[in-house]
Amino acid sequence: MSGFASLEPALTARLTFDPPFPIGSLNNGISLQVAPINGGTVKSEHGFSGPEVDAEFIFGSDHVQVDPSMKNVRINVKAVLKNKDGCLIHYSYTGIIEMTPEGLAILTGSPDAKTTPFGKIFTHVDFETGAEHLKSLETSKFIGCSRFLVEAGKPVVVESKISKVVYK
Repeated sequence: MSGFASLEPALTARLTFDPPFPIGSLNNGISLQVAPINGGTVKSEHGFSGPEVDAEFIFGSDHVQVDPSMKNVRINVKAVLKNKDGCLIHYSYTGIIEMTPEGLAILTGSPDAKTTPFGKIFTHVDFETGAEHLKSLETSKFIGCSRFLVEAGKPVVVESKISKVVYK
């Protein structure tokens, strides 16, 4: 249909976290936790029309707010990436997790936790950088669709498929 934007596969992000700091229940009834990011990557997808990104997380955290209803979790990530060419990128996103029994098992550390499907976590992703060859990341709009990856004996990974909003 005319006038509607499309999505171009752009990047895949994979991150892991240390256990969160439980800040507690706020005056508005929302429960706040802050989870430090301890590793991960952001890499361009083959065929992405934007600049090549092959970066590692070097610093960051996720401010996780659980709605009083326990039906949704709001996420707010701010992080610094180091690209393979040494350039730094500020990476941030806000989003919402539709809480399902599978998602709850992940967030509570249940031994029964399993990999979740895509489609219950959506984000709005932003990039900022001083590197000229990466500047088009700043003026593009990105959205992410994420899932939790669970593998025995390994930390839980948040995997995000990030798409660039385009008009064709």
